[in-house]
Amino acid sequence: MGNKNRTPKISIAQILWFAAGLFLFGGGLLALGSHSDNLIDIAVFLGLIMLVAGVSNIIIYANKGKEIHGSHWLFADGLSTALLSLFPLFNQMILPVMIPFFFGVWELFSGVLKVIDSRELKKERIKCWQGFSVIGFIELISGAASMVKPIDDLVGINIVVAIILFVQGCGFILKGFMYNDLIDRK
Repeated sequence: MGNKNRTPKISIAQILWFAAGLFLFGGGLLALGSHSDNLIDIAVFLGLIMLVAGVSNIIIYANKGKEIHGSHWLFADGLSTALLSLFPLFNQMILPVMIPFFFGVWELFSGVLKVIDSRELKKERIKCWQGFSVIGFIELISGAASMVKPIDDLVGINIVVAIILFVQGCGFILKGFMYNDLIDRK
């Protein structure tokens, strides 16, 4: 007879999601600590953080895709994030004004994917669908807000990018905590 009081084993998926979330939070802190004019100087680091986040979702999909509900949306988010990371990684954004637009597009796309994923999770009666829906709508709002020039001017480009990275980090941390609800226990 097994010990029923055993603590659940942490999955590699959870480790990757928590690590990616921490990297994204670190990127947010890096953006906060930078002046808006110097944000272009840290674009490579932000691109690397995006790449880590995207690749972590792709690895999780490759290893656990058959077990995780909605894993095709996870793959789509990972692939788009990894591909979009190439722009800041290779400094394709010449003007600093492009940075919030770029990160806003990423945030919008990711928000759309999370909202669609949450609707599918709701249909499958997966109880964590509300959390993903909330994160998805927050991503939609922050992504859209990042494209409004007066908001960038009011709070600063660095703060807009930091908020986007913090929201993305929350999404990854949420996935890590909700992993047991997302897996198919056959």
